[in-house]
Amino acid sequence: MSDVAIRIEGISKHYRIGNQDMEWYKTLRDTLSHAATFPIRAIRSKLQGSTNQSSNEKKSFWALKDVSLEIKQGEIVGLIGRNGAGKSTLLKILSRITDPTEGYVEMHGRLSSLLEVGTGFNAELSGRDNIYLNGAILGMRRAEIKRKFDEIVAFAEVEKFIDTPVKRYSSGMYLRLAFAVAAHLEPEILLVDEVLAVGDAAFQKKCLGKMGEVAHEGRT
Repeated sequence: MSDVAIRIEGISKHYRIGNQDMEWYKTLRDTLSHAATFPIRAIRSKLQGSTNQSSNEKKSFWALKDVSLEIKQGEIVGLIGRNGAGKSTLLKILSRITDPTEGYVEMHGRLSSLLEVGTGFNAELSGRDNIYLNGAILGMRRAEIKRKFDEIVAFAEVEKFIDTPVKRYSSGMYLRLAFAVAAHLEPEILLVDEVLAVGDAAFQKKCLGKMGEVAHEGRT
């Protein structure tokens, strides 16, 4: 049996600038607003000509180009680079939030990711419901989640608010619960972006300690 947790082969990600087809995440408000202003934009386009728009649509860039990497089970790997180097793009590809333009990824193990505050949470649900929801997404049984529940709540320090909808949480509470869920529901692979920078120093230290425990348990 292979001891490889993640295999990345020739991953590239290409984006086009100024092309509205590339807007992946839209709210209902965005969609309605776009439709309502379409006549105005159409008239403006005719008056100004389509030269600028055509020029913008031809602009493009590679966020990632031919990246290959192999990570073994139990390894701790950090991605270091300047802003815009493609670190977050790679993590989003590994998390299956976006697809690569070229190349492929093999993941061997149950994956949990914490890339942005609130990722994977339903804002209308309580903290309690979101814990069970995330566990179910990871393929865990209710009994397994229940065994971890008290530990998650204690780590996140949200005991008094566990039955409150998470949309009423502060960003710090949101982050603490999100990390606690991601780290305690026993994923075999845990992806974490710079989201921990939102927390205070004490919580960052607590999270780093937990990630150390995760690594010692043989997870990646």
